[in-house]
Amino acid sequence: MDIAKDLALIDGLRTGVVPAEPDTEPDAEGYRRAVLGLPPWRNAEDCYAYEAALSERLTERWGEPSRWGTTTLVERAARGERIPEPWGMLGALATELRAWEVAGHWVVLTVADQDAEDPQVHVVVTTTDPP
Repeated sequence: MDIAKDLALIDGLRTGVVPAEPDTEPDAEGYRRAVLGLPPWRNAEDCYAYEAALSERLTERWGEPSRWGTTTLVERAARGERIPEPWGMLGALATELRAWEVAGHWVVLTVADQDAEDPQVHVVVTTTDPP
């Protein structure tokens, strides 16, 4: 786990220098995504601590993030409302999001915690505004 490396990765995703994960289509879906840190984590607390450390560094750069719970996104999707990507995916992946709006991009940091046995720190960079 290397915070400096992951901060560089986030910058690369934001500027388009680093390609998205192989299973995502950034041009088609309008976002780029990466898993940060070195999973698997020994425990969930380590994963959340790493996310907090990254969040602290990003807050130093860009100010306080917007924070959202994803319950409303999940409920809206369950009612049949179309939630634009990557927000629909994020709602299914995590319970809380931290997001910074930077130069026309949203940088979203979260712990994918729907699988309590295997939490992961994710970053998503998108130009799509939150719904």
